[in-house]
Amino acid sequence: MSEPGRHGIRQDPRHSCSDARPPAWCREAVKRCLGAAGYRGWRREHPEAAGSTTIQARAPQAGAVVVGVDDSPCSRAAVDHAAIEAELRRWDLRLLHVQPAGAALFPAPDRGARLLERMAERVHAHVPTVAVFSHLAVGAAATALLAELSDTDMVVVGHRRGSVHTVFGLSIAERVAARHSGPALVVQVPGRPPGREVTDRPIVVGVDDPWIPTPALAFARAEAKLRTCELVVLHRMGGPAPQSDQAGVRVLHRAVADDPIKVLTAASDRAAAVVVGRSDGADATTEFVGSVGRALIRDAACPVFLIG
Repeated sequence: MSEPGRHGIRQDPRHSCSDARPPAWCREAVKRCLGAAGYRGWRREHPEAAGSTTIQARAPQAGAVVVGVDDSPCSRAAVDHAAIEAELRRWDLRLLHVQPAGAALFPAPDRGARLLERMAERVHAHVPTVAVFSHLAVGAAATALLAELSDTDMVVVGHRRGSVHTVFGLSIAERVAARHSGPALVVQVPGRPPGREVTDRPIVVGVDDPWIPTPALAFARAEAKLRTCELVVLHRMGGPAPQSDQAGVRVLHRAVADDPIKVLTAASDRAAAVVVGRSDGADATTEFVGSVGRALIRDAACPVFLIG
């Protein structure tokens, strides 16, 4: 954007890149990024994370991951997950901090610039091959964030459970997810569920019929392939639904009869992320997130992708 009060900084990748990646590369990328967040117990269980890590290089590709930034724990978790997605896709990462239009011009811009600098340093401490662009804007948070996005970009928004008053809180997450045509990721604190090792958790997707292609199902399969993890497909259709391997992804089908919100919320305790359609029905033009998506934004124990 070019409106008054807006500043932009680019930080190039700190390591040069090639295309070679070993099979365990994506798992190590996830571990490095989530280690940045200081989740309770993670560093005690993985002391090697504090040492040096060999970063497998990658060549930048078209596309970007855009994340809303404020000075809160949920925002830091969102930045960490945005860094994961940028690293996995070999995309640039754009950090956006929005200050209210009525805020005093000084020293607020300086505080915002320092916040963005800290977040960029946080990213490069763990994924130095990602190019980071930092932007400071003044105005309405959802409007500014949406203005940053192209149709193919992924947007990441932090959500502090139980609050709708933070700059990037629940109402902002819903507005952005509903109006952005590309993938939207909502991240809650603590940013990952407890229990199983984070890289062993599957991607979980909820669909009505697993045999009908949908944007949510296609995205979930691609995300599982990037992470080299299993894909669990929860669906309403009865009858046999065998597990299979599709395009290098192990797919587990599970037919469920319970309420989809209840089933997906329970599954989020054991998932790396849950993927659902942006709207509940066939009308994808609605400007509101569907009831399933809204419930998961509020109650899921892991990050939630809203697709379609």
